[in-house]
Amino acid sequence: MEDSKMIIWLTETILSSSDDSDVSSWGEICSEKYESSEEDDESDKLFFPLMQYLLRLRRKRVDDYLHIIDSWSDTEFKKRLRISRKTAMRLIADLEKSGFIASHKFGLKPLEPKLCFYIFLSFIANTEPLTPMATRFDISISSTFRVIRRVVAWILTKLNDAIKWPQDYNEIKTICETFHVKTGISNMLGVIDCTHIRIEKPKNARQYCNPRGYFSVILQATVDANMRFTNIFCGEPGSSNCSRVLRKSPLYNTASQNRNALFPDNTFLVGHSGYPALPWLVPPFRENKRLTLQQREFNSLHSATRKISDKAFQLLKRRFQRIKLFTVYRNIAFITDTIVAACILHNYCLNENDYLEEQE
Repeated sequence: MEDSKMIIWLTETILSSSDDSDVSSWGEICSEKYESSEEDDESDKLFFPLMQYLLRLRRKRVDDYLHIIDSWSDTEFKKRLRISRKTAMRLIADLEKSGFIASHKFGLKPLEPKLCFYIFLSFIANTEPLTPMATRFDISISSTFRVIRRVVAWILTKLNDAIKWPQDYNEIKTICETFHVKTGISNMLGVIDCTHIRIEKPKNARQYCNPRGYFSVILQATVDANMRFTNIFCGEPGSSNCSRVLRKSPLYNTASQNRNALFPDNTFLVGHSGYPALPWLVPPFRENKRLTLQQREFNSLHSATRKISDKAFQLLKRRFQRIKLFTVYRNIAFITDTIVAACILHNYCLNENDYLEEQE
């Protein structure tokens, strides 16, 4: 009878446990339970082989899901994880060399870079909670979250390489010419705009409640003619307007102190009517009955141009759907870091010609 109870307890404990940190103690617990019984040594032949079998079964579940991902077609891989397999493999190779993924074991399965990156992609590609994600990969929720934070921290190290302001004369000239071809506006270096990222109600709720009535943080970005981010500033509370966010950003401080450093040869950004008119930022003319025909034509071009930033934000949120809504998470620093990481991957994918089906 005691043997039967022990078998039931052991099976339920190992197969239903979601915390890998408990795995290493299962053997000790079994030993303690067994020593407290009066059974003879013959029970060893039953309990410990069973425990080893169940532990191997858990390891197999992880391996099986990795094999499932590897068995996906390239189309299915991209549909589920939102980037191409080729892009993912290149990033995994970089992650392996980075040292951000510890070499020691957490529980049963060494958290190899490939596994960690797949966990991160599963997290950022959709809005599902961590629990089903942890179940699929057969690691604890705490380990899943730890993996996500480590991969985010690693991606942030690529910020200056992935999102950079155009400095080279030829690069600036190319951007301006591309904008001119697409919009008819000369000397334009980019479009500036903000988007709200919905979050759960934080502690200082009033500060993060935006005019639309939900809680959010703001992502400010400048976008080139190919929808690449050339500058981002993220984390301001949703109650702030675009003009206030701009004045808090490093972009504003640098441009105010030394315009030519960012906007040589009278280049400029365009932004909607909520932005102030500055030597390097051009909003549309205020709509009134006194506008000339040329001013109205400029406003029409201006409006069409701003759609580039709208498309860039839409693409970001379609590819990385976590950016649409952060459920459960209330740590603003983690949310901000994840948004920035998504922006970095957005640029990385564009540089790799890794487009979504909608773009293609």
